[in-house]
Amino acid sequence: MPPSSRFKNQGLGGPLLLFALLAICWLAGRWLTPLLEFDRTAIASREWWRLLSGHLPHTNLQHLLLNCAGLLLLWILHGLHYRPWQFLAATAAVALGTGAGLWFFSPQTEVYLGLSGVLHGLIIWGGFLDIRALWRTGYLLVAGTWIKVGFEQFYGASEATAQLIDAAVAVDGHLWGAVAGTVLGLGVIALPWPRKQHRRTSATAS
Repeated sequence: MPPSSRFKNQGLGGPLLLFALLAICWLAGRWLTPLLEFDRTAIASREWWRLLSGHLPHTNLQHLLLNCAGLLLLWILHGLHYRPWQFLAATAAVALGTGAGLWFFSPQTEVYLGLSGVLHGLIIWGGFLDIRALWRTGYLLVAGTWIKVGFEQFYGASEATAQLIDAAVAVDGHLWGAVAGTVLGLGVIALPWPRKQHRRTSATAS
């Protein structure tokens, strides 16, 4: 396949919209972050939208760029599998699942913000899309992500990452994102899912 058509007709619209939302939240962070971040006290006061919106604000520019780079990588790996609406629906489902997991099962998490938990879920979801397409890379992505999540649960996250984002890394966010992505991915395998027609040679996974 010619290089110019490598990413043709892939689901870039969804990630681009998410990029735009992240940029808006960053630029208006002074006003939006207190309204959007996962805040346990505020959620207890019935501000339920924070379960979903808490993944949009970021602690600093490095945190934002790091997650945007991860989002771009996921599109490169799996963008040919989905349409924009499918990506956005999966992102919302994983975000809500991550927020709910933190709320119900991680009471020690008082404040949470950032997209990394969602990214962990999306890479697993994308791995299941690979598996459905009979690509062996999917098994490696799913297993590798779960190994990373398990390691973090026992040993914690990289101190260098914490210093970069100027905050403690919420490893439970990664855990519940992975759980949400796995549930969604199993649903992709078990239930009908509209497929995009593509050839294996168009993939850029490494």
